[in-house]
Amino acid sequence: MLNTIFATKVEMSQAWSEDGKRLPITKLKVSDNVVLSKKETQDKQVTVEIGYGQKKLKNVAKPLRAKIAKSGFSFGVKQVEGVKLATQEEGETVVEAGQTLALTDVLSIGDVVEIQGSTKGRGFAGAIKRHGFHGGPKTHGQSDRARAVGSIGSGTTPGRVWKGKRMPGRYGCDTKTVSGLVVVYIDQKSNEVWVNGPVPGYRTSTVRISKTGINKEIKLNLGMLGLAIQSEPEVPEVAEVTEESKS
Repeated sequence: MLNTIFATKVEMSQAWSEDGKRLPITKLKVSDNVVLSKKETQDKQVTVEIGYGQKKLKNVAKPLRAKIAKSGFSFGVKQVEGVKLATQEEGETVVEAGQTLALTDVLSIGDVVEIQGSTKGRGFAGAIKRHGFHGGPKTHGQSDRARAVGSIGSGTTPGRVWKGKRMPGRYGCDTKTVSGLVVVYIDQKSNEVWVNGPVPGYRTSTVRISKTGINKEIKLNLGMLGLAIQSEPEVPEVAEVTEESKS
């Protein structure tokens, strides 16, 4: 069972639930998830390599190009990630190398997911922006210390700066994971999935969506959003066969 798929962040928006609550929504586009290889370790743990994002095959490194050609694809991928498969259950589709994953193969409405991505890079930042320091007093001769860090150590003991001391430095470009997001809408035509909450990263950045195995129902007011109501397919009624109909 595959519980992970990769997507591209589109934008943040808002939606309303059926009980009138406004919800922050992040739109993610899922496409080009291809299975490049499948391996099984000695402890019977199955791992697949998923390639995401298309690029020209000639611009891919030769070792990866050979793996792509072996799996039967004629285009290159921007990145490759390894994903562990959960225990296979009866009736589930078996994941094999050379397969292209669809959005609905992994996700469904109501799934609680955790999304991992790289935060926005903000360059070299001071302690106030980077760590939320309040700065020094603005009076009593403190003319140039309003945004300063302040003291960074004691005296002779320990005679050094402690490791991990919060100071100015590069801010952002960190791998962060947001848990507890709920899939509230899936558009199969555009391969978009909407989740309730913020997602790390900038627009067009790649994120990793992993199911947690928990379901939570959040019903959107699709009429207010101008979207088609997703209804279950109707099952045709079967007429009862009686002795009169047989004759």
